Amino acid sequence: MARHDYSFRPEPEFQEGVFVPSAPVPIDVDNENWGFRDNVDLMKALVRNPIETTGKLSREQGCVQGKLFGQEFFNIADPELIQFIFVKNHKNLKMNRVRQRILVPLIRSGLIAAEGDDWKRMRHLLTPMFTPRHIRTFSEGMRLTIEREFPRSIKDGEEIKLTRTMLDLTYHVLSDALFSGEIDDDKDGQVKDFETVLLNMGKPDPFDILNFPGFLPRLTKVKGKRALARIWSRVGEALKTRQAQQEKDEDLPTDFLTLLLNAGDDEHAPLSHEEIQDQAVTFIGAGHETTSHGLTWMIYLLSQDEGARKKVEAEVDALNIDTVPIDKWADHLPWTIACFEEAMRLYPPAPFISRELTQDLAFKDRNFVEGDNVLLNLWALHRHYELWDNPDGFVPDRFFGENRRKIHKFQYIPFGTGPRVCIGQRFALQEAVIMATLLLRKHQFEYSGDKPPWPRMRITLQAENAMPMRVSPR
Repeated sequence: MARHDYSFRPEPEFQEGVFVPSAPVPIDVDNENWGFRDNVDLMKALVRNPIETTGKLSREQGCVQGKLFGQEFFNIADPELIQFIFVKNHKNLKMNRVRQRILVPLIRSGLIAAEGDDWKRMRHLLTPMFTPRHIRTFSEGMRLTIEREFPRSIKDGEEIKLTRTMLDLTYHVLSDALFSGEIDDDKDGQVKDFETVLLNMGKPDPFDILNFPGFLPRLTKVKGKRALARIWSRVGEALKTRQAQQEKDEDLPTDFLTLLLNAGDDEHAPLSHEEIQDQAVTFIGAGHETTSHGLTWMIYLLSQDEGARKKVEAEVDALNIDTVPIDKWADHLPWTIACFEEAMRLYPPAPFISRELTQDLAFKDRNFVEGDNVLLNLWALHRHYELWDNPDGFVPDRFFGENRRKIHKFQYIPFGTGPRVCIGQRFALQEAVIMATLLLRKHQFEYSGDKPPWPRMRITLQAENAMPMRVSPR
């Protein structure tokens, strides 16, 4: 069997009227002839762009067993098995070693990286902050921030890097919601620092894959460490200022930082200074990346599908944004939301979620043993040949109207699933609805890149070329 060509990038095309964007070709693995050089190629691809390593079998079957340099893992893309492992047996999982070595240096004890009793306590204290009631209180502030920043970032007749523009906008929204804008003194530098951190530290290092000792330096991550230190410093200074205001009984802004400072109850101790800092960095990093990349991919897909774009424009034009309450906008935008969900299906924010079993499990005819690595492969799940018609195509209709009800609960899970589902998904969806509405009412976007955008995973899934777009008025 010929070695897999990881460099091959198919061109986007229309198939029977459906736009099919450029995406990695699944690896056709021949286990009998798979050798050392194939493992080396696979490891290089894992470091460069993990989604390029998804095998064809992972998109045909629900559970595929594999091995990389002697390490066993199971690629999971079966809705029922996902429910069994990640929901019913979530207590029998812990963070996979490679994922731990990526996340912990970035967010320390942040909710995504926390485990065991620490995670239970933090989840208990943080959950009330993300109830629908609390999220609604941020909707008007989101709108004001977006309307303030749009004219600075998007000008008709110009070419923009849409990825950077969306990151800037969502960062401002989060900065205002988290810190009331108190860390916005160097916005461009802060967004650039997050990009630098994810680019250099948001991917597995070869030493991690090979299970080398943690004290050995990871050279691929060196460039991101200074940027990460600046992020921690900014957040730490903002927190110290707010704590000083609290000690003086000054009136505090109604934002997430104040909520974090006041978190605690009779059964759970308040969050420490370090824990608040960790959660704040986690919310900024995960929050603005998820929404910005989802919207970026949606706008690209609409730029290629004129019919879908015109339906979105008609829908946002028909919405009276001055009389309909912001938290009710979504009720008037079913097609727009279907397009966003389809973009999140094709480009899930966190394509891989890896965990390790802490005890033996059995599901139907499949046996798992303690220590097995189980990979929730959203890239394969969301493009599975047996679960979706035209799985690589942009088909918003599958999320529109009654079609949405036909999708299995664990077939489409862009924010993860089980008790560890993304705590901020309501915030992200509300932000996406507001931003898409205000943006697409005024502007139209034409893709202007020399090559098709290519999805690249750096913890989150982003466009490799920053998505160049020509902006024009509507």
